[in-house]
Amino acid sequence: MNHEHSQAELQALLDLAAELLRLEDKDAILDTVVRRSLEILHGERGFLVLQRGQDQSLKVVRGWSREELEGVGEPISRSIVADVRRRKEPVLVEDALGDERFAELDSVLRQGIRSVLAAPLHVEGALEGVLYLESRSIAHLFGERQLDLFLRILDLSSRVLEICLRQLLLEERNALLEGNFLERHRFPGILTNDPAFLKILETVAQVAPSDLPVLVQGPTGTGKELIVRALHVNSQRSRRRLSTVNCGAVSPTLLESELFGHVRGAFTGAHQDKEGIIPAADGGSVFLDEIGEMPKELQVKILRTLQFGEVQPVGSVRPRTVDVRFFAATNRDLEEEVRAGRFREDLLYRLNAITLELPPLKERPADILPLFHHFVEREAERGGRSVPRITGRLEAALAEHTWPGNVRDLENEARRLVALTPEGMPLTVDNLSRRIRTALPEEPGALPTLEQAERRLVQQHLEEAGGNRSQAARTLGVSREGLRKKMLRLGIE
Repeated sequence: MNHEHSQAELQALLDLAAELLRLEDKDAILDTVVRRSLEILHGERGFLVLQRGQDQSLKVVRGWSREELEGVGEPISRSIVADVRRRKEPVLVEDALGDERFAELDSVLRQGIRSVLAAPLHVEGALEGVLYLESRSIAHLFGERQLDLFLRILDLSSRVLEICLRQLLLEERNALLEGNFLERHRFPGILTNDPAFLKILETVAQVAPSDLPVLVQGPTGTGKELIVRALHVNSQRSRRRLSTVNCGAVSPTLLESELFGHVRGAFTGAHQDKEGIIPAADGGSVFLDEIGEMPKELQVKILRTLQFGEVQPVGSVRPRTVDVRFFAATNRDLEEEVRAGRFREDLLYRLNAITLELPPLKERPADILPLFHHFVEREAERGGRSVPRITGRLEAALAEHTWPGNVRDLENEARRLVALTPEGMPLTVDNLSRRIRTALPEEPGALPTLEQAERRLVQQHLEEAGGNRSQAARTLGVSREGLRKKMLRLGIE
């Protein structure tokens, strides 16, 4: 579908882009999208409908007075909104009374709806709302040409709409969570807005006070150690030690001594008694990181400690009783390791009284940019420099990347960008790692992004002012210094 649009319509798109760039308040942004859509498409009424499961609410209403809203039971056709939700694509209704899909619907007949344009609004792929425009006096007000223009408006506004809707979702979620586990518990080092990860934290809060072993599984770099730390600090053992051993970083010959300790003369070089990690953590917790790499001959000894609370130092004939809670983590599939004969099935059953599966970062898209901003701020503070601005193009590139190294990968990229960017300059895609930069999609050509629209707008005002920056700044409604910064950011000579 490719329709020619008038110069006035294209200018209206640019004006919309310029207005969205000036706004910061989410409510003003959402209202502007609805208002401008009505103006551009000559609709009579417009609504931004929020979807919450089976419930719907009107976030923005245009073309209705308060008195009219109070006097009507339902200002929109929920059947048409439901059709958008079901199809997950825009719906064009040229004449509802003559359309067999809707002509017999009570809402259409009762309200006299004629022309409708409606489209789904997504946040991280999930349908969270519908933009709905209508006319009740004119049939065939909207056609294929208007649908194309409507899609251009949505494409131009999609990024800011998604950000605003995400903020609304977070506000609602935080309101629901107020006074619950997030406020009553500590999660040091953990930053998330992802619903699935929040559910994991809720489980952490529920099981932390118990003495059950917990197995944390997930790809490298997903935050397994942070989850274990949260389990410990929210437990009854938080005043005692959390001892950690990486089972894959210690040679098999030394791992037994590290875990259980040894007595003098137990082996060559054992010149004195040594207390192991597990006995030293008596009354506290032990974290067995990368337990999937533990030698099988040691697995039976860990199993005995889990079963009977006993440890036996290397070279000793007397076991010692300890009171320790165990946490374990791995990036391996332990059930597959059991099938391959590399991991004891009975130990797996002992360890996974509670199992937490951490999702990779690519399944937590809502966390990518907040985490990146956090890492950038922290790295800037460490270096004693101001926090750099992050361009929209870079944010889009970060959000689109799959992050195979997960949160650790994202943190390293943030540190790298801060280190390579001169003080006072924004972070851009130019300094991204080559593996990320080469995977970036090409800049869209058919429709302008907000940054492209802003560049075009600034250039237009400069041309109309004959290159006079002071005059161009006045017509843009910014200071000369503000214009200079815009030009620098947008790469305008």
